[in-house]
Amino acid sequence: MPGSNNANKKRNSFYDFLYCITSKSTKSIKMIKYCLFLFSLIIFLGGTNSIYAQLTDIPQQQLAVQLSATVQTSPPKINLHWKDIPWGPPVYTKIYRKAMNELSWGHFLDSIPYSAALTSYIDTNVAVDSAYEYRVTIGGGYTTCPLNTPNQTNSGGYIYAGIRAPAIHNRGTILLLVENTLSDSCSDAITTLMDDISGDGWQIIRHNFPKSTSDIAIKAVIINDYYTQQNVKAVLLLGHIAVPYSGDIKPDAHPEHEGAWPADVFYADMDGSWTDTSVNVVSGTYVANHNIPGDGKWDQSIIPSKLKLQVSRIDLSDMPAFPKSEISLMKNYLSKDHAYKLNKLNIRHRGVLNDALPANCGEGYSSNAYRNWAPLINKDSIIVAGYYYIVPFMAAQSYQWAYAAGGGSFTSCNQVGTTDSLVSKPNHTIFSMYFGSYFGDWNVQNNFLRAPLCQNPPTLTNCWVSRPNWFFHHMALGENIGFSSLLTQNNRKLSQDPFIDTTYSVFQNRSSLLVSVALMGDLTLRTDYIKPITNLSISSPKGHDALLSWSSSPEPNVLGYYVYRSDSKYGFYKRLNDSLQTTLSYYDSIPGKGLKFYMVRPAKLQLTPSGTYFNLGIGVRDSAYILSTVSLVDKNISASRLRVFPNPTSGKFTIKYSLEVQQNITIQVTGITGNTIFTESKKQFTGCYEKTIDLSGQAPGVYSISIISEKGIENRMIILY
Repeated sequence: MPGSNNANKKRNSFYDFLYCITSKSTKSIKMIKYCLFLFSLIIFLGGTNSIYAQLTDIPQQQLAVQLSATVQTSPPKINLHWKDIPWGPPVYTKIYRKAMNELSWGHFLDSIPYSAALTSYIDTNVAVDSAYEYRVTIGGGYTTCPLNTPNQTNSGGYIYAGIRAPAIHNRGTILLLVENTLSDSCSDAITTLMDDISGDGWQIIRHNFPKSTSDIAIKAVIINDYYTQQNVKAVLLLGHIAVPYSGDIKPDAHPEHEGAWPADVFYADMDGSWTDTSVNVVSGTYVANHNIPGDGKWDQSIIPSKLKLQVSRIDLSDMPAFPKSEISLMKNYLSKDHAYKLNKLNIRHRGVLNDALPANCGEGYSSNAYRNWAPLINKDSIIVAGYYYIVPFMAAQSYQWAYAAGGGSFTSCNQVGTTDSLVSKPNHTIFSMYFGSYFGDWNVQNNFLRAPLCQNPPTLTNCWVSRPNWFFHHMALGENIGFSSLLTQNNRKLSQDPFIDTTYSVFQNRSSLLVSVALMGDLTLRTDYIKPITNLSISSPKGHDALLSWSSSPEPNVLGYYVYRSDSKYGFYKRLNDSLQTTLSYYDSIPGKGLKFYMVRPAKLQLTPSGTYFNLGIGVRDSAYILSTVSLVDKNISASRLRVFPNPTSGKFTIKYSLEVQQNITIQVTGITGNTIFTESKKQFTGCYEKTIDLSGQAPGVYSISIISEKGIENRMIILY
């Protein structure tokens, strides 16, 4: 890989940079002269931030269309914006649109002549409460490599933009696989993790495994759950669960690093063929990369079929550079993970990057940051750090996103840092992206890709980007990072061109579909969280019902609350109210007998650089045991014939009911403590009746309405605000 270090002998900065330039197939004298000149210029100018940006980052910005969007509801429209790309000059700008789940960009919107003054496009064929995915390419012009060879290139950008995009209530089932040594030692932290994951709309199935369990045995459990449980979508590995190795690959382009690499995608593939019969490669200097038939390492270099599951791991084992134990590191990680999901951290939505690698003739490593961050945090919130400055930046201030690249070893990234250098440094980022040789092969002691997850405080995710390119833009409207990881892994070619013709294509996309693409950290994490409710309590006034009350979320601009019910703590939670509940109580009249779990989540209309969507806070739960079910003794007054409206009410409301036989009826309204507010008795004949009652003089709260007949009682609850 360009700009890399040999695993056994670290190059100095000069040779590291020289290797970067000459690692392409053409190694001309002119290229070397250019490298020497550029290196001398950097040294002469002292490597300042401004010069560093001019020489390295601005060309890579030009390989990414930095998209954002503003939206309006009436009339509905989505206005796309992008940053001008001054190379070439280009000759066209093309805009495409598709639904999120479509693979191809069949909906071509427009092709307009390139103009530096024309950096926006308005789409009026849109609807409120919807979201659309856009692709904008700017191309037809020419840029130059270090050899001054003209290369026609296209810059691309993606955005998932919406107008009041719907909330995501149910994210599917996640399999939580826990390594046994953590099960007891981190039990409280793992329970909190499960509570947070469940509170974000996931159902959880948990399995504990000894560290010695093979990848084959673990996958057998995953496959069984996938085919026997409902809506299984993800696998989160907690601890040193068996690491599958696969392939004959060298995504960092080092011949001495060829062979099998860690392949967690093995756990995500439910129907592909994985074999251990053909690959025979022992040329790598690291024994773990050797792959011979029958050794337990798989043959496949390319993911054999479309992956079905999101997968990530939080593995902080074998990191002795950090003075804390694996258990302490895990507790530290999960503590920040919990605080972030409850919106307790003062994390600023901005990004910081440092790229010690040049654009490499259009491969544009750091374009991963520019392209992805613009729809998430806005193109004006991207900060470029100079040589070795990235780690101090992350230690001193909060950045939601960070990108760093440089020549690598298993435990270092040149002009960024080493695992040892991270030990004493805090890390105030959430999502990190790193690129450099070797450390993308992450299952080694003191690995540099996993090291940021061990810092105090740690980053919460890290991935080896640029080979291939990653795509995070869906996170702007509430998707989790595991969604982006799976999308990246499944970014399959649509024809035989492995570099360009994929669903999400950029000028170059090397290593697409390789088995090595992996996510470190909690795959359920999202970009926007709001503060949850507090003080949830449940009572059962009549023994067959549930009355919920809670304190409001301290989050500004909360629109209301959703209430959910489940028969199991980490099972599926059914939403009980179709529209937002604006009051701080909810009455469930017929929950059914037995132990019931309830959850309440606040909702907010979240504004992002990609539009607006309904964002839900982590749910707070409580449970209640319901002693009995409702018995409708009087068949002459059925649930379908008794209505109370409006509900909630500011005072007046109407009861409507019908009788099939003549009988004595008592209408009664009582408070939550059982005190009688209103009562009326009379004999009524067969027919339909309405009664208007005024509670304007009563305090806001929940009241019980009873119609008592000669044969039984029918109850309803009404909320007075």
